[in-house]
Amino acid sequence: MAKPRNIVRPVALRTTFPEDIRARLDLYLWSEIEGRVPQGAYQRFLISRIREFFEDASLDISPWLEPTSLPMVVRGSPRSIDALASFLETDKCLSKTP
Repeated sequence: MAKPRNIVRPVALRTTFPEDIRARLDLYLWSEIEGRVPQGAYQRFLISRIREFFEDASLDISPWLEPTSLPMVVRGSPRSIDALASFLETDKCLSKTP
């Protein structure tokens, strides 16, 4: 039986990384069982990080901190960020300065 075709076809992308980043990534993806980085591990890692980047939401929480604080951005799922924003906008929050 033939393998069904992908609806979203993969396309090649070639890039380079600084040596120190590549070394950290190699260590993170390394498999003791295989004695190497498993095939497809770079692709799975990068695709999940890219999806995370595009799907996550962010919220600057510095208005709820001390007035002189620098911007502080929190990232997470849209549902988590909405819950955090709702909590910060309630009277339960300790120092609401906006």
